[in-house]
Amino acid sequence: MSIATRPLPSAPSGTLERLAGYAVGGIRAVAFWTATLLPFALVVGLFIGAVEPRVFGGALLLNAVCAVLGHGHSPS
Repeated sequence: MSIATRPLPSAPSGTLERLAGYAVGGIRAVAFWTATLLPFALVVGLFIGAVEPRVFGGALLLNAVCAVLGHGHSPS
């Protein structure tokens, strides 16, 4: 007894590229807005004394990464 194998169904042409474009655009938009708004949250956190030095350093690193990833986003 043999098991017949069928080829896997393929996605329509261009679907994966379109989905990848949406994913990259979404990541870029989230990174852009995080890099834009995070400094305000840090200033408020420092003002009220809720941010520890390690957290502040990590947030600065996160802000730098988000600035690089969100660089190509146009919020129009």
